[in-house]
Amino acid sequence: MITILLLLIPFFPKAQSQQRQLDSLHASLKNAANDTVRMITLDNLASYYAESNRDSAMLFIEDAMIIAKKMNQRLFLADILLFKSYMFQKQANFSLSLKLCNEALSIIEDNKSEKNAFIPKDNEFANEPGKYRHRMTISVFHQLGNTYSGAGNKEKAIEYYQKEIQVADELNSKGGRVTSNMNIGTIYLEMEKLDSAFIYSARALENSNRTGSKSYAGFILRNIGTVYTKRGHLDSARYYYQQSLLVNKEQNNVAGEVTTNIALARFYQQLFQADSMKYYANAAFQLATKLKAGNYIGTAANLVSDAWKMQGNADSALAYLTLSKTVGDSLHKNLNDRLTQFQNVNFEEQMRLEKEAQQSISYRNKIRTIALFAGLGLLSVLAFIFYRNNRQKQRANKVLETTLTNLKSTQSQLIQSEKMASLGELTAGIAHEIQNPLNFVNNFSEVNTELIDELEQEVDKGNLAEVKAITKDIKENEQKINHHGKRADAIVKGMLQHSRSSSGVKEPTDINKLVDEYFRLAYHGLRAKDKNFNATLKTEYDKSIGTVNIIPQDIGRVILNLITNSFYATNEKAKLDFDIYEPTVTVKTSKIINPNGNNKVEISVADNGDGIPQKVLDKIFQPFFTTKPTGQGTGLGLSLSYDIVKAHGGELKVDTKENEGSEFVIQLPV
Repeated sequence: MITILLLLIPFFPKAQSQQRQLDSLHASLKNAANDTVRMITLDNLASYYAESNRDSAMLFIEDAMIIAKKMNQRLFLADILLFKSYMFQKQANFSLSLKLCNEALSIIEDNKSEKNAFIPKDNEFANEPGKYRHRMTISVFHQLGNTYSGAGNKEKAIEYYQKEIQVADELNSKGGRVTSNMNIGTIYLEMEKLDSAFIYSARALENSNRTGSKSYAGFILRNIGTVYTKRGHLDSARYYYQQSLLVNKEQNNVAGEVTTNIALARFYQQLFQADSMKYYANAAFQLATKLKAGNYIGTAANLVSDAWKMQGNADSALAYLTLSKTVGDSLHKNLNDRLTQFQNVNFEEQMRLEKEAQQSISYRNKIRTIALFAGLGLLSVLAFIFYRNNRQKQRANKVLETTLTNLKSTQSQLIQSEKMASLGELTAGIAHEIQNPLNFVNNFSEVNTELIDELEQEVDKGNLAEVKAITKDIKENEQKINHHGKRADAIVKGMLQHSRSSSGVKEPTDINKLVDEYFRLAYHGLRAKDKNFNATLKTEYDKSIGTVNIIPQDIGRVILNLITNSFYATNEKAKLDFDIYEPTVTVKTSKIINPNGNNKVEISVADNGDGIPQKVLDKIFQPFFTTKPTGQGTGLGLSLSYDIVKAHGGELKVDTKENEGSEFVIQLPV
């Protein structure tokens, strides 16, 4: 899975920024120096209110259209027509939405529209009017996709969204890939095609982050949360829903807030948590009422009714159920009327021809001819549809294969990145460790040089007793040199083994030796980076463990990660309470004997740091989640550690108390 997460800024500073933006727009409109500035400002105000106050948005759209027509700014007019089309989609007026899309397309297809066209200076095609005009077809295809999706023709909608992405790729345009991928993901979600829904939603989120286009990030996060809900991953679902609410509030996207609150109400309905369900359903109801979004009002009222019913309050449940039914019946009738109107728009040309034919003398002959050609046309259309569907299926399979290949490649790169990060943590410790045996080798080599000089002198004197004593000393020194040389060699081999990719082959490994080596290397590594840091190191090794069949490189990385995290936690606490606090990290190993023969080896890493807050405890094993400041942690260490231990058939657990410390426990089968 592509793991794509937003780091959300707190809402209130953002809300203040939005108010300043709104004040600035109104001031700009009031003090506009010319019609161009006035037209652009009106368009920006319409965009601001699009998802929060649609009545206001429509007023600004109409005023902007008047100025665009007056100034003969045809491309700008086409853009406003598409914006207006979007607003009519929200009213389920698909026939008018379709007409506005076609009107905008006719303007865009006319190359004369480029003449004197206003193009914002910060636009990617500011100096290329032809490309700018062609890029506008992205918006046309998008609104056509929205229109057909709203009218129930999902396949036609996906076709237009794919065209939108194709044009964006042809022009290498920054836009066109966020809402298109988002909407395709939404359609697949409605069709219960969860894998496709997740892939397109993840692409949308990736493009949102890359381009900085956050307006609809809340919708995307909601879709991802719903995929996790349907898969039964409730913690992840709750996390993405909450992120969706935050982003929607930041972007002043009331419609997004409504849909996410509805999703959360349904989420808690599944869990039979009536209070939470009612809270989010009420929030959706209030916001939908403010937005005058009838379909959302009915849905939210129905959910509030269910929540009251779950709590045993029949009167309140009936009141909201009645409201929901009233709104629903009205919407159903309105939607049917709109869909009929939409179908009439598509067929009105055909009906006009039929009427003319009826007035003709050769009416019956023409009918037969039309029927014949219609039959042939139908067969041709069916053949084309089958051919197109087959091609689309092949293209979709290629896209999925490419995506899966990219995912696997990205996963390998992330694992390698985390491995090299942990190797960096080891470097200073290894330098310290290897220096000790090298010092011994150098010192004993110098002593032997002096002893050899003495030996030569005693040989000349013929003093055999002294010669033997000196020879014995030289031999002992050589043994020490050999011992420490092998020690340095072992350290270097260990470092190389850690940096290599895991072979995936288990081998008998001395757990106590492995833990002790990484414990000391991690400590010296931190000391090398921060000379002021010191800590009490405690070890309790169970000598009865012996060797355990594991992949040493992988388990070594897990141990290193846990110990490094413990040192980090104690070091951070020491900076605040240096005078009275004694940093302590304790590492234990033990063998657990079970009567059923399911014996285990347990490795414990404990510290007396600040512990892990309960509110984030269920997220610490999620990829990219970290409590460290930006730039000091990848958020992958614990996630990869958890996966490695699981791959060994073991468990990785945590026990923590705020302000007292944490203990991570690895359990491996023997």
